[in-house]
Amino acid sequence: MESLYEALKKYVPQVRKDKRLQVPPARSVDVYSEVCGSKLTLDAEIVDGRVTDVGYRVRACSLGQASTAIAAQRAIGMDAEGLARVQTQLEQLLSGSSEPDAPLDWPEVEIFAAAKPHTARHGAILLPFVAFQKLFANENAQGGGATEGESV
Repeated sequence: MESLYEALKKYVPQVRKDKRLQVPPARSVDVYSEVCGSKLTLDAEIVDGRVTDVGYRVRACSLGQASTAIAAQRAIGMDAEGLARVQTQLEQLLSGSSEPDAPLDWPEVEIFAAAKPHTARHGAILLPFVAFQKLFANENAQGGGATEGESV
């Protein structure tokens, strides 16, 4: 548990101050966790199917903030498939269904293994991934701009 707290100290300050992108050209989506009330507005510029810039407004617990900080750093250059793969790995880690020592595309998400018993916080941890899914799903349908909120 101590390594989780050390990781939170590292990641949480990175998203304490909002970093918003101009919409358009960026796309924006609001997502929230019905269980814990955590909220995330995620802005992303997507060019040729890949994330080129990320912005955010995070109103979440420390776990949701840390997850957003990691995703904001690591999502640059990724496509929908790659982000979905990382989300699946994280979901398996949280549920305990991942193989022991299975490689993770983003090794830093391993910190969330300590949150496995805290199922009420899983939605907050997954918020940035749900937001990216929604942004990619709406990319062609809306041609940019804001999208509606969605809950986890």
